[in-house]
Amino acid sequence: MEVDQGAGVMRCPYCRREVLMPATPASGTGWPFGTGGADMPHITISSARTFTQKPEAIRRQKLMVLIFGIGAFLAMGAVLTSILSSTLFDSSGDVEEVEVGAAARFKSFEATVRGVDCTKQSITKPDDPATSFDDTMAEKAEGKFCVVSFSVKNVGEKTDTYPTWSFEATSPTERVLDRKYTAEDYANKGSKALDEPIDPGKTADQLLVFDVPTDTTLAYLQICAVFDEPTIKVKFSS
Repeated sequence: MEVDQGAGVMRCPYCRREVLMPATPASGTGWPFGTGGADMPHITISSARTFTQKPEAIRRQKLMVLIFGIGAFLAMGAVLTSILSSTLFDSSGDVEEVEVGAAARFKSFEATVRGVDCTKQSITKPDDPATSFDDTMAEKAEGKFCVVSFSVKNVGEKTDTYPTWSFEATSPTERVLDRKYTAEDYANKGSKALDEPIDPGKTADQLLVFDVPTDTTLAYLQICAVFDEPTIKVKFSS
């Protein structure tokens, strides 16, 4: 039997009509209401109201929870990535400066910048004598090319590869200068000695090419920046 305590009405279980509480028997069925009514069923009246959400509202809430969870996961991933990057790839914070021509020791390597030439406006790919046509090509600088003569020797006991990804040339204001790989390939005549593993006691030589804008100069070349090792920078005279 349905009872609405707030409205003071009861609904007849047979005819479904609402009658006042207390009341006479429901019209049409004779179901007894009121105090002392015969066969009056036991009724438990609750003042608590039940709120039922629509399916659309439930789906909306689930979607909001899902979006919040994904956002929190991405934010946590970004923080962890930043922490891992700073831990695994950054150096200890110490910076070691060396002059041109001086050898810098890095783990099992001895690296040296032997010289630099910042007078070139273009670098030409030489003609391949094996071809029947002239395949000479030229790469022009937006500013000027600085060609750095770099040499590294493996002074360790195992074959290893030098971390060339740590190269970074900068201006006096720490402006990062573009490394030009096509011009570098032409300057080295297709040779990529630093990309190959270096045996103990062997030396690899390669020219590094950077495009320097006309309004600045090449001031530093970072040649090493790995975890738990000092950052090594070669300082060029102005």
